[in-house]
Amino acid sequence: MKKITYIFLIVFLGHLSVYGQKETSWWHFGFKSGLNFNSLSNATASDATVVPNMPQPIVGALSTYEGCFTVSTYDGNFLFSSDGITVYDKNYNVMPNGTALLGDPSATQSGIVIPRPGSSTQYYVVTVPAQGAPNGLRYSVVDMLLNGGLGDVVAASKNTIIKSGAVFENIAAVPNANGEDYWLLHRLGQTFYVFAVTATGISSTPNQTISSASITAVPASAGLGELIVSSDYTKILSCSWTANQIISAQFNNATGMVSGIQAQTIPVITYAACFSPDNNHIYVTSGYTSPQIYHNTWSGLRAGTASTFLAYGPSNLKPGIDGRLYGIQSPGPGLRSKNLYVIMNPNAGGTVLKYFPNYLINDAYLGLPSFPAGFIRIIPKSKPFACVAHSRTYGVEIDLSGGNTPVKLEWNFGDGTSVVSQTVTLPQTEYVMKHTYSSSGLYTIVVTPYKADGTKAKIITMQANIVNCTLRSNRMTRSDLLNSKQIME
Repeated sequence: MKKITYIFLIVFLGHLSVYGQKETSWWHFGFKSGLNFNSLSNATASDATVVPNMPQPIVGALSTYEGCFTVSTYDGNFLFSSDGITVYDKNYNVMPNGTALLGDPSATQSGIVIPRPGSSTQYYVVTVPAQGAPNGLRYSVVDMLLNGGLGDVVAASKNTIIKSGAVFENIAAVPNANGEDYWLLHRLGQTFYVFAVTATGISSTPNQTISSASITAVPASAGLGELIVSSDYTKILSCSWTANQIISAQFNNATGMVSGIQAQTIPVITYAACFSPDNNHIYVTSGYTSPQIYHNTWSGLRAGTASTFLAYGPSNLKPGIDGRLYGIQSPGPGLRSKNLYVIMNPNAGGTVLKYFPNYLINDAYLGLPSFPAGFIRIIPKSKPFACVAHSRTYGVEIDLSGGNTPVKLEWNFGDGTSVVSQTVTLPQTEYVMKHTYSSSGLYTIVVTPYKADGTKAKIITMQANIVNCTLRSNRMTRSDLLNSKQIME
């Protein structure tokens, strides 16, 4: 009989850049408008150039002037979307208990979805009201195991308070450097708030409150403008519509601390902002009425260099998973359009801007979806069983970002055999280890990463179900039995 080696379970440790992930591949926004970055085709821009790999315009579930947020699985399957008041499942039906959330589709950012730490099926839906409404920051839990896998807003969790009273129309989320939790960020007037997001909930006591007189004070009723965090989790941008300010700060995702707050005034209102994929360039848009893009580098902004006019066009911009920036246009107050703009070279200053009139299926206005700056994800797989005395290869992918980089891995296969040490060699990220179990049973494999200082990083566990079995020569029988990719040796 030939020996069979099974390739099993790749576990993704820690957090990765948003630009390569498919959790952000579906966008629902506007008046049942949207984009699907899983389905790509060529499109002709207004200058007659053919642009490859453009996302498919789709019909979305929402009807919103501004705030919206969506989430998909790690492999790009759409899960749900919301305007801050109603949560829609993947079939565009309202989820059970999915109404009367206390966000607002007229808020710049009506909310955001954060994976619940320690769970592969639950999500925190954080909501934000509009123009100083007294609803405060709140969260609800969506459980994707309920309602036949379509999801349900857990009634007992609905509209749990984070911060009470009037707030501004912004929200942002960023992974914690511990590789498991998140930080939730909000700016209210001259003050930034940072809240811890853990498996037990979102704290109502801020981890940090920090204020700066460089931010022009405006009332909550005028608190329009986005808040975003860079994909390397170290930089913050916040827009102050009323004060025409771009507010910047530094962020430490290990401590959850904001520092170095600065503000720069530009000649137009500031509504939305985004970073280039390499986080070296910033782009700020002015909302409706002859919408404009202003550009700067991060280093230039921090050094006090004036931001400069780049182009007329989109009212809002957001990064796609392809490294481009995508924007929609609102030609005036209350005026909608189907027009799409694409900055093709955001890492090079954004000088290549393509315009696609009437690209969208349905109208959009000001809002594009809000996403966390990155996703911590452990990809769940089925648990195929193997046969006694046959070798299986187990694999993990390690995180090389931030301060999480390990120098070695220790593999404990849970059957009493010796722990196996494996050296981590940069820049390699994928590591495998073969093991043969001599007896049947359900074994827990524990992989412990160690940092250079001897401390442990986040431990990974997986299960191996080992059974006594006889494999016949029919390959289809083996495939069905083991539910696993096989390599014949």
